[in-house]
Amino acid sequence: MKSISIFGSTGTVGVKALNVAKQKKMQIHTLVAKSNYKLLIDQAISVHPKYVCVADNYAFNIVQEALAGTEITVLPGPEINNLARESVDIFFMSISGSKALEPTFYCLGKAKRLAIASKEAILLGGELLIDKARKLKTEIIPVDSEHNAIFRCLLGESKDAIQDITLTASGGSFIDFEECDLEKITPEMALKHPNWNMGAKITIDSSTLINKALEIIEASYLFGFDSKCIKALIHQESIIHGIATYKDNSSKMIAYEPDMIVPISHAITYPDFNTNSLKQICFQDIKRLTFRSPKAWQKRNIELAYQAISEHKVIAFNIANEIAVHKFLHNEIKFNEIYYFILNILDRSKTEKCTSIEDIKNTIGFCTLI
Repeated sequence: MKSISIFGSTGTVGVKALNVAKQKKMQIHTLVAKSNYKLLIDQAISVHPKYVCVADNYAFNIVQEALAGTEITVLPGPEINNLARESVDIFFMSISGSKALEPTFYCLGKAKRLAIASKEAILLGGELLIDKARKLKTEIIPVDSEHNAIFRCLLGESKDAIQDITLTASGGSFIDFEECDLEKITPEMALKHPNWNMGAKITIDSSTLINKALEIIEASYLFGFDSKCIKALIHQESIIHGIATYKDNSSKMIAYEPDMIVPISHAITYPDFNTNSLKQICFQDIKRLTFRSPKAWQKRNIELAYQAISEHKVIAFNIANEIAVHKFLHNEIKFNEIYYFILNILDRSKTEKCTSIEDIKNTIGFCTLI
């Protein structure tokens, strides 16, 4: 029986990960959540983990009282890094934001596999994270639909055979907007994604297409490709999730109906393929699949990735975007000002040279103060 720890078990991705683990009859070692105590209590009673960790103090007290008398150990948020050091077969990271950084590093060498849905942990950890995972023999499988698709496209293939890889994008809520339309966009408009049900920040990132910029950087780290070999393409139907093109100009792609259950399940059960309730694609019923280049304002946002990588300012880019999204959601800046806010931070930030977690944390702190 394989063991799994799920960090972020009450989020959309974490809930599906737990369902997969239950279906595969895995031993649930640890569940970590922020503040959704009702769902966390239900999860704990259902799967009987060894540990439950709650970041929010108020929620912690409620969970601790509810699980009193059980064999489940309930721990407060500061214990999260110690729990990451517990040996398991699979460490599933779906905590969002920079709080995912330290536990992701600490699980390396303790977990046989890191199934990672946290974009920030990869962006902030960068090559340091990837190199350490390789040295400590922790396998990394990405959970993001695009990166998981590329991971699957590359299986059994030589890296030298690859010409380029393409990450698809739904285009978000404003796929047909022109530059002149951007000023009227409100947070309420931007939070309505046409295909996916996601958290506020990633939904805004999808609407700006900065999520593709971040994913280009992630792909560069995860797969070891030069960022210039990584492209983004608008594919509104969200059927094709990633494309690898080989030097003989043939391509391999992964296709499925838009549902995160596929990459979540794959990251947990690989090399097995887990059954799920997702409808099989009936290709004969698909009238068309469309692909196009991003519009000029979208491309400008995506190209921030290439600038951040070339200038070694990836952490600054990530932090600047987090701040910009927060300001937009609180009506402090307009939608069309997000790009210029990030660009200003990049221009003022320093070249990053991180050789430890402390270096990364110090860089994050510096970027926050700019």
